[in-house]
Amino acid sequence: MLEQMDPVGIALRVSIMYLYALALVRISGKQSLGQLTPMDFVVTLVIGDLFDDVFWTEVPVVEGLVAFATLIFTHIFVTFVTCRNQTIYRLLASPARALIKDGRLVLENLQQEWIRPETVQFELRVNGEEHLKDVKEAKLEPSGQVSVLKTSDSQPVQKKEKGRLR
Repeated sequence: MLEQMDPVGIALRVSIMYLYALALVRISGKQSLGQLTPMDFVVTLVIGDLFDDVFWTEVPVVEGLVAFATLIFTHIFVTFVTCRNQTIYRLLASPARALIKDGRLVLENLQQEWIRPETVQFELRVNGEEHLKDVKEAKLEPSGQVSVLKTSDSQPVQKKEKGRLR
């Protein structure tokens, strides 16, 4: 059974881990702060568990610091390698996949990504589109977001094109 820690001890351990985590996140770069990729999600889960272990003295602070640093630097290394090697990138990351092409659902890709057509319709509405026919292409990005390219007919009139409409 764990010994009960005094509030000052808990506050000190939490403060150390917080400042340390902030420093490591700063070192890891902006990419780790955007939309979570599967690799980022795994790192987040592991860090959450490590924090808990350090906070409640299941792991000494120094060992927790070493574990955090190892995890962050391993994540940076894997990110670096995936940027440099296409084969490793394909193994560890999910490339963008077309959900709509020329106004039609790509059912095979929906099945591979386990996405229902209703979910694609929802994502279109979130992106300001109501109809499939107005979408040139929609892709499920590695971050899990859906990007939408509209057909030229459905795009808003550009300032330079206003003169042609008169």
